[in-house]
Order: sequence, then C-alpha cells, then structure tokens
Amino acid sequence: MKGIRLILCVLVYLLPSYAVVAQENSIELGGKTIALDEPFAITLVIKNTQQPNVHSPFPEIKGMRKRDVVLVTTKETSAGKTLNVQRITQNYMAEKEGVYVLNDFTITVNGKEERVKGMTLTVGPPVNPNYKLQLDSALAKEIRDVASEYANVKDNAFLALSIDKSDVYVGEGFTTSLALYIADNNPVELAAYKTGEQLVDILKKLKPKNCWEEDFHIREFQSFPVVIKNRRYTQYKIYQATFYPFNTDTIRFGQVGLMMLAKRENTKKENYQTFYSYPKEVIVKDLPPHPLRKGIAVGTFQLEEAVSQKRPKTGKGFYYQFRISGEGNFSAVNLPVVSSNAAFDFFTPESKLSLNLTGRRVTGNKVFQIYVLPKEPGSYDWKNYFEWIYFNTEKQNYDTLRSQLTLSVGGESLRNLSISSSELGAVYDRMTSEDNQLRPLQAKDRLRWTANILIVVMLAVTLVLILWQDSKNTKA
Repeated sequence: MKGIRLILCVLVYLLPSYAVVAQENSIELGGKTIALDEPFAITLVIKNTQQPNVHSPFPEIKGMRKRDVVLVTTKETSAGKTLNVQRITQNYMAEKEGVYVLNDFTITVNGKEERVKGMTLTVGPPVNPNYKLQLDSALAKEIRDVASEYANVKDNAFLALSIDKSDVYVGEGFTTSLALYIADNNPVELAAYKTGEQLVDILKKLKPKNCWEEDFHIREFQSFPVVIKNRRYTQYKIYQATFYPFNTDTIRFGQVGLMMLAKRENTKKENYQTFYSYPKEVIVKDLPPHPLRKGIAVGTFQLEEAVSQKRPKTGKGFYYQFRISGEGNFSAVNLPVVSSNAAFDFFTPESKLSLNLTGRRVTGNKVFQIYVLPKEPGSYDWKNYFEWIYFNTEKQNYDTLRSQLTLSVGGESLRNLSISSSELGAVYDRMTSEDNQLRPLQAKDRLRWTANILIVVMLAVTLVLILWQDSKNTKA
C-alpha cells in the first residue's frame, strides 16, 4: 500500500491545481504632472469579478471637476474557465494651471475597503494652445437635443430623459441618459434626498425588458456646466445605459420622477420638490430577410488578423487570431464553427472580449484564438475558412468580414500518417495560462519534451522504489 500511496502522490503533484480564486482589487493613480488639457485619472481595477460591482464614490479633488467615468470590461474564456476584469476610471479636469492635492482616501468595493495614499498633482500649460474646457461631441449633441426639447421650459430646474435615436433595428444600440438640470441662478437650493432608494424605483421603470443592457456605471451624480438657450445650467447625470432590443416591440419609457430637498434663499424652511421627465418611445424595425437574421450582430465592425507562423509546415501547429472590433452589441459576436478537413485540423477557439463604455458609445473588440494543425502542403486562401456576417448599420445592409490571408504550407503530406492527439496535448492545455500575444511555437515544443522526460524519470524512480521495498519485505 505504501507504493500505491507514493504513485498517487506523484500523479497528484503532476496534475494542475484548481482553487477558488478570490476577487482582487487595486487602485491606480494618474501621473503627478499633467497638462491643463489632459485628464487626471483614478482607476479601480477589479479582477475575478462577478458583475455587478458596488463601490463607494471616488474622492473629490479641490479645484478639479469630475468628468466622465470610463468603464472597460474584459472577459477571457479559455478551456471552459472565464476570467472577468473590470476597470472603472474616474477622470478629473483642472479648471486652471496650478498645484492640486489629492488627500488620502478609501474606496469600498463590494464591502472591502481599499486605502490609498494621496499625492500632490501639478497641472501645467495645455498641450494645445487653443484649448478651452468644453463638452465632448457626444455630450454636446445630448445638450442640443435637450435644449430643443425643453425650448419653452422656463423652470429653474428640470429632469430630462435623453435618447440618442428615435428608431433602431433589432439588435442596434441606442443610448438613454437621465439627468437633472439646475440653473446657476436658481433661487432655490436643492439637495439630494434618498437618491439610492429613488434610483431603484426609477430604474425599474426605465429599463425595458426586451433589451440587452450595457450600464455606464454611474454611481454618483456627474456634474458638468452647460448652456441651454443662453442660460447657464449644471447638468447632474444620474443614469446612462445603451440598450439593444431583442425584437420589434416598441420600447416605451414612461414618466419618472425625482424628489429633491428644496430650501429657498434667506429661509431655513425645507420642503420637497419633485421633477418629472417626459415619456419617450423608440420604434424598432425588423432586419431585412436573411438566413442568419435571428441572433446576428448589429453595428459597425472591422477585422484584424494574425498568425504565429508565416510559413507553417505540416504536422507543426500554429495559432490564428481573428479579431473583431468596432461599435455594437458584442454579446452577439461569435465566430462560426470551422470544421476540420483534409488540409487542416481546427480546434475549439479561445476568446477574449474587451468593452469600452465612454461618452455615449459602447466600443470594443473580441479576439478568437484558434489552434490549427496543417496536414497538407500548398497555398490556401484563408477566406475560404474564416468569415463573419453581421448587419452594418451604416450601410443598412448585411456585410461580411473575410480573412485576407493567404497561407503557404510547406512540408510533406500527412494523408497516410496517423497523428497522435498527444502531439497537441501540452501545447493546447497551456492555452488557459497564455495571453493573446503571438509567439513562435518552438519554445513550447522544447518545454513539452522537457516535461515529458521529467515525468518518465519520476515514474521510473517510483517503480524502482516500489520494487526495492517489495524485495526488502520478501527477504524479511
């Protein structure tokens, strides 16, 4: 029995270990010296996360204004395991050159406190001499739409629901935002009142059930000065999301209300004031007839591709990357199954998804990495194997991204040879721990052979020990 236990110990030692991976948080700070037209960023990085994440507000920096929050989500799937990483970046803009102090602060993430030491930040002259702090193009369009809709409103404050498109195709994204606008000369001082509780009810009314949602992760009022009909307001954005409809049902947003504490100047008396948005709707059009219409991705996309071996040889595997980037619903981006044939063996692809939510846009990329084993020499047009069909919202028609590669495979034909699947084992199994950077495969081949030799040596030593032990027991 001692010998059996020893063999089991050796085999268990050789097996990969799996453990429950705990969530990892970290906070990154921007540079200590920036130009006036550059943002200072504080980034919260959450690894091994199960969305949605809950965190406390980012710190205030006296003299600097909080700008947009940029949300970047990365999801990597390999050998049936998925790793999620979320990067939440709060940008700050200085109003003038000078020295600013970021005090020590704490951010609580899903109940766990992360403490950060402060720093001194120096803001120098702008890189662009004509720089002027202004709205980005997406927010500028939002303000123009609001100004047009509320042209006759004379209130000192109002709640506006803004939608960037009035009609879309099934699967096409549209962005919705809810914001409170308060005039700079408003004689009434307004303060938040149970915003968290109110927001829960507001979002229940706003979120359509027949849509996929990409939430822009606004967890506190985002303020920005704007001008509407020659009057200065401050916009306090409460919520923003991009929705992708599943079907042709008209999407209706009912009226929602936000209650605030109100106190007039020169008085201590407080009362409540509720602001209401206008109801809105979005018309959803069906996609033109097509065999793949159901579940097809909709948006604007581009293709990038790469191979680890420019001149592969038969019997020697290589990696091929098919990268789709652009703007659209990436949850519907999937590579069609490519079947093995007489010339190539294609193995199940690994994938990595990165989403970037900034401004009013959802952009990103999805990378498919495929292990390919060539079996026949020759010249091959890769477009015969790899293409991806989607609905192009700019062209308003179906479009196809096709590979532009031509591979020249050398070596001898393997038609009459049987290739053991073990030739792939070590290389393919290691893909769970590899990144998407393309590297030559020779180093992996050497590592595989070294590992195999070590395993054989260890098993041989184990067998000798067992026989020696048995021989000793027999003599006894």
